[in-house]
Amino acid sequence: MVGTKPSRYPSRGTDDKETLYQIIDEGLFCTIAFLRDDIPHQIPTGFARVDNDIYIHASSKSHFIEHIIDQDVSFSITHLDALVLAPTAFDHSFNYRSVIGFSKVEEITNPSEKLKFFNLFTDRYVPGRIADVGEPSPEQVKITKIARLSLDNAAAKMRVGDVNVKMEENSAWCGIIPIHRKYGSPEMDHQLPKDKTLPDYLKKMINGFGKS
Repeated sequence: MVGTKPSRYPSRGTDDKETLYQIIDEGLFCTIAFLRDDIPHQIPTGFARVDNDIYIHASSKSHFIEHIIDQDVSFSITHLDALVLAPTAFDHSFNYRSVIGFSKVEEITNPSEKLKFFNLFTDRYVPGRIADVGEPSPEQVKITKIARLSLDNAAAKMRVGDVNVKMEENSAWCGIIPIHRKYGSPEMDHQLPKDKTLPDYLKKMINGFGKS
């Protein structure tokens, strides 16, 4: 098992599951790193968590997912929460939350399980969308590969708080500049009639994005 304890600032690391899950669930994508022909690769991809596993998907024609099935990979999820401006450039930093883990990739082949996770992906990013557009067809499920990665060997690392560096009266301005995520105004596709209204589930999602 590969170690996940940070070598620098180990006090910022934790394997507490509640903290781990919160960071993961707020993430919109993860990056998966792997070796192919002795060359390192990394791919950003969407994901969904269920209990102590995360699930990813791709086209069955994807060389990426075809290669990593039954292979060991590393994965990471990161949130950049603030810029930390210190009195010297050397001491500038970020407030962040991150998760890194290692897992063997397991393919999900049962059609009913694949359908369940296909729907899960959609409603994770746009809650209520499946009820609006309907479930994918059996053919669409068939041509999609879904894989599972375990969180058994994963840990979080984060930095929170103030500058934490001694400064003088004549220091430059120092402090925290928070970074917030939010959705912009929806832009309806030109193929739809102009009187098409925005569904309530999208209004709710947009208004609640980034809010605890």
